[in-house]
Amino acid sequence: MDAGTTFLLVARDIHLWIILSDPIIDPENVLIVNLTTLTPDKDQSCILRSGDHPWIRHHTCVNYQDSLVTSLKKLTEARDGGALIIQAPLDAAVLKKIREDSLNSTRMPLDNADILIRQNLV
Repeated sequence: MDAGTTFLLVARDIHLWIILSDPIIDPENVLIVNLTTLTPDKDQSCILRSGDHPWIRHHTCVNYQDSLVTSLKKLTEARDGGALIIQAPLDAAVLKKIREDSLNSTRMPLDNADILIRQNLV
């Protein structure tokens, strides 16, 4: 699994998750974010539209607030165990937008944002 890999977590929720950091650079600290329906109370830092990914059917935002850090090993084990279902990969331009827009979010935990900064992705 690489940066831009998207997946669904079977037991957790119905949101599309994205590997945002580069697991090749740091497989022990893999930053993932999910997408959620855009509503006025959600983080407006990164808005995606239908066509940005096959899973997106309406205005959607990146939920930086609930970003998580996991390991590549745990993600691989979840995939192999059927708890994680891989979806179509994210286009490189959309991945870049999500990374860059993370700097505008006041809701992403600073430790999570630091992962992107340390990897020179933003």
